Amino acid sequence: MKKIKFFLLISAFVILSAAQAFAFHGVLWQMKIPVTSNIKVYENNLYFGDAVGICYAVNKNSGSVVWTYNAEGTIIGTPAVLEDKESKILFVSSDGGITCLNLDDGSLIWNYDPRESRNEPINDGTAAGEGLFFVTKDDSKLYALNADTGRRVWTYKGGEQGLRTAAAYSDGLIFLGEYDGVFNIIDAKTGERLNGGGAGGAVNTPAVTGGNVYFSSWDGSVQAVKIKSVIPLWNTNVKDPVVTSPEISNGIIAVGTGRGFVVVLDEKDGEILWNFDCGNGSVSAKPVIANGKVFVCPEGGNVYELNAKSGRLIDTFETDGISLNPAYADGIFYFSGGGIIALKE
Repeated sequence: MKKIKFFLLISAFVILSAAQAFAFHGVLWQMKIPVTSNIKVYENNLYFGDAVGICYAVNKNSGSVVWTYNAEGTIIGTPAVLEDKESKILFVSSDGGITCLNLDDGSLIWNYDPRESRNEPINDGTAAGEGLFFVTKDDSKLYALNADTGRRVWTYKGGEQGLRTAAAYSDGLIFLGEYDGVFNIIDAKTGERLNGGGAGGAVNTPAVTGGNVYFSSWDGSVQAVKIKSVIPLWNTNVKDPVVTSPEISNGIIAVGTGRGFVVVLDEKDGEILWNFDCGNGSVSAKPVIANGKVFVCPEGGNVYELNAKSGRLIDTFETDGISLNPAYADGIFYFSGGGIIALKE
């Protein structure tokens, strides 16, 4: 596979000045491509992939293409970045393809092509740490791959219903939810299960901060566990299937539900502070908390900008519907609504 060099063809789809069509909504730039992965913000660039397997690095302020690489196969999940001897970024494809690129120039470091042998597809993104990338596959296994070579270091076997969401990494540990409701804490170096817990439904990708791990489930529960000694802190049921990973910032937690709500809880005790009814489809894209606001992207249409303390509606932006995780950096909200849109607050 070769790195795509014809940036002019790609850049033709980038609208660097969208004033005529979108000035009222504060759109800085727009890139009309069939985005299929979540957006990763790292330093000055956005990283994401599309339906035909192209991996993109795009300047976050201008929307100009920094580099592209054709990995083939639909890119999914959130790309993972690992800063080591050589900065790397990992993209995965729904057909099981795994591509590791140089973060700076998009050159190939290694890749795995599933057509070379029988393998299982991938449903979500990756995590990185300890010089390893961690990938979950439909064969109910979590794979730890050497970041330099792509060679398998260890595997962890989950339950029979499969691993359908990405793992999370923090401080030498892997946090992994399973479709059958099991929550795992795994040694990142060895793949040994150290402890865990569970819920009454599928567990989404956990989130880690301040020595605690937070996980949500389709049974409506959001739980907090102190990592050291694995002490349960609180368990709140929001009365609606939670279909996103928890978003945590400034003392609050935001989750999206299957019936179109965003629910905000207190990080300390799990008390429900407020909820907002989007009224038009599941909130399967993870909410974003930033600058005293919560940004929500339901599948049915509008992007909602809400006051983080009260849940009061501040502004809306009309789209065709969003199911991919958005991102925020330096006063700009990025989401994929018919392509990538950079929306200034």
